[in-house]
Amino acid sequence: MLQKLELAWMGIPYALKIALLVALVAKVAVFAVGYASAYAAAYSHAESTEPFSLFMNMFAKWDGPHYMFIAEHGYVNEGDPANFIVFFPLYPLLVRLVTFDFAYINLTGLLVSNVFSIAAAVYLFRLAKLDYCDDVAEKAVLFLFVFPTAYFLSAVFTESLFLTLVIASLYYARGGRWGFAGVLGLLASLTRLAGVLMLLVLAVEYLHQKEWKPKAADLRLLWAGLPVLGFFVYLLINYAVTGGFFTFMDIQRTHWYETFDPLAGLVQALNWPSHSTFPDSLTVGYAQVIFAGLGLFMVLAGYFSKLRPSYQVYMLSNWMLAVSISFWLSIPRYVLTMFPMFLVLALVSKKKSVTLGIVASSLAWLIVFTWLFASGAWAF
Repeated sequence: MLQKLELAWMGIPYALKIALLVALVAKVAVFAVGYASAYAAAYSHAESTEPFSLFMNMFAKWDGPHYMFIAEHGYVNEGDPANFIVFFPLYPLLVRLVTFDFAYINLTGLLVSNVFSIAAAVYLFRLAKLDYCDDVAEKAVLFLFVFPTAYFLSAVFTESLFLTLVIASLYYARGGRWGFAGVLGLLASLTRLAGVLMLLVLAVEYLHQKEWKPKAADLRLLWAGLPVLGFFVYLLINYAVTGGFFTFMDIQRTHWYETFDPLAGLVQALNWPSHSTFPDSLTVGYAQVIFAGLGLFMVLAGYFSKLRPSYQVYMLSNWMLAVSISFWLSIPRYVLTMFPMFLVLALVSKKKSVTLGIVASSLAWLIVFTWLFASGAWAF
């Protein structure tokens, strides 16, 4: 077994090895900060500081336990857990499939998230290499794993799985393997609502490859429609559990106070610091506006950097979806999944001083937000 692993490692290109080592080092740092924060929070509240329990639970916060409930019990239609129908099914299903003892389900959630985050690093590197040199591909992975909200790549959340699916989908579409691309897009739409946008992204990639002159009755284009099928499956789950296809929208409105109103979301975030204290003034107020602005800036930067049209469409559509709601709570986490921006950052950081500046500023905020999240404070 060890010999096979050694041979597999030897077969990995050197530049990809460097990228993976960077990702692993960043993960170790995130876990170290998270553990220290969880320990300090438990100690200050006179709670148990048993090491294994702290490690298992430190990144299972906020939405994380909801996903773990679905993994253990499935969707239900009574009590507060009835609200969990808003969470898409693929991530908790994968956790359920590899869980052997529900007493350790948070540990399984960590395992699933971290395995897929490494897969995301591999596919991001490979996707970058289709157009750019090793240096750009390595930096893209680096910037992803030191992004201020990159702790979600290690937490019991869907970011790692979603990123893997959408990046891999585009990677296979670039290689003309439309069946793989379509199925992965379908799985992405079973992971998060934003996965449905892969319909548009894959269609644009197909048209770009055909120089905007598609052949009549090209059945390969049908694969791009599979993300919609994934969303239909989710609607069927809504109907089977609650009796309504769009129950998740009703719950988003009544329980999470989210409707389509981007202006209200912006106004709420701008006004929040005036009637709150740290850290809410930062995480529910300033950070929401700053990261919404960062996302828009990266969309524009992607255009002027002449990224592929499908990458530009992916960033723009994801940004528009992220800021479309009336209560901005998770914009910094949503921006994390706008992965083409890491290619943009890699392209503009040719000088070492620029790279160091980006890494230093990102790491500083990554430490702050990781500490807040692991301590139990709201951090997106």
